[in-house]
Amino acid sequence: ILISSCVQKENVKSEEAGESADKPIVEIQKPLPSIPQSQGLGNLCSGEEECIAFCQNNLRRCEDYCKVSENELCAVIFPPVESGERPQQQQQKTNPVRSGCTGSGTVEFTSPPMRIEEIEIILPIGLMIGGHVTPIDHGYYTSLDWKPEYRDDPTKYKDVLAPADGIVTDIGHMPGAKEGEDYRLVIYHTCTFYTIYIHLWKLSPKLSEALGISQYKVVNAPVKAGEVIGRSGGFDFSVHNEESILPGFIVPKHYEAESWKIHTDDMFAYFVEPIKTQLLEKNVRQKEPRGGKIDYDIDGKLVGNWFVEDTNGYLGITDRPGDEGYWRTHLAFAYDGLDPSLIIVSIGDYDGKAEQFAVKGNKPDPAAVSTDSGLIKYELVAFGYKTEEGNDWDRWNFAKISKAYGYDEQVAGVVLVQMLEDRKIKVEIFPGKTASQVDDFTENAKMYER
Repeated sequence: ILISSCVQKENVKSEEAGESADKPIVEIQKPLPSIPQSQGLGNLCSGEEECIAFCQNNLRRCEDYCKVSENELCAVIFPPVESGERPQQQQQKTNPVRSGCTGSGTVEFTSPPMRIEEIEIILPIGLMIGGHVTPIDHGYYTSLDWKPEYRDDPTKYKDVLAPADGIVTDIGHMPGAKEGEDYRLVIYHTCTFYTIYIHLWKLSPKLSEALGISQYKVVNAPVKAGEVIGRSGGFDFSVHNEESILPGFIVPKHYEAESWKIHTDDMFAYFVEPIKTQLLEKNVRQKEPRGGKIDYDIDGKLVGNWFVEDTNGYLGITDRPGDEGYWRTHLAFAYDGLDPSLIIVSIGDYDGKAEQFAVKGNKPDPAAVSTDSGLIKYELVAFGYKTEEGNDWDRWNFAKISKAYGYDEQVAGVVLVQMLEDRKIKVEIFPGKTASQVDDFTENAKMYER
């Protein structure tokens, strides 16, 4: 499935964009040196303005750089803070990446992101796959007849289109990608409403010229609805509205590393008819809400996202050179992205890998588990999907999904969990065990928080 190929890159995913829009601006404690505009953060970015915007969208990479660098620009991007606090960035509203935008509020989308007749399948937000341990904040478009082996053949790419008029504000080359391919860009349609595209394998000539030879650049490139912004066989697409915050993220601060996440909006809602209906016809999810859901936290209940204590929330810890496994400290008790009747346990470190499982018997519902529930044993099983025709879905070609189900006869392991406080749980994972083989926690148990 297309999304499995993007997990490793999206850990930095422009990371995919920075800090929480509602956190306070940190006051500078003392005068800071004037930074020459020619200075940058190594090969990450050039100039103060560009680097501030780059780090807004790539927090993890900039933090890692500044931890080992005496570059004076780091003090501008990460101003001094009170002892014990983590560095905070400027509020996103001060970010020069917004230059050129006008107005506020939402707009109608009058163009599909890809021509309707060229779309094979659309996947909604909310899936959990591999390193995407918490529900994914973007959907996926895959073109007709696309195959992974076509990635190196530009003749197989399809045009990617802007959904509405706007300003392309920043363009970045995805980390680890070959020169001249694989980009992320943001289009501000107003100053509070924007779309994000990831994995455009080629940029339009206009946007390619705007980026130049940079790996990342703040730009101010107007685009019109329906304008070709790039080409790709498949790409990520998401919609974000900063005038709303998803209520199912009860600790927004945990998502400072990806500020747009808490502002994720329905990926279909703003398209005009008949485009909206045409896109929904390509969407495999048939359950409401058709666009999916990513925020499941309920205070005092097990359901939702959790992070190992003192690991910086969603940012995680990358304590080894070149380590991209920020998701190792993530855990989610949520519901399947295509059929929310199925409980999913999504684990960042299951025997050294990120894995997702259904639950044998599909109970207890994590939304009903509290501090009064005591020890809970979830037996983990693989899962699959049935189409409306009753067939098993191949997870590649379009089908209308009617049901997700667990393979209850194949127990892969056990998760033992107990809610100690409303926002603290104790968890231990037992790969290869069944419930009858697990009695209590061992010294390997971990504490998670939110």
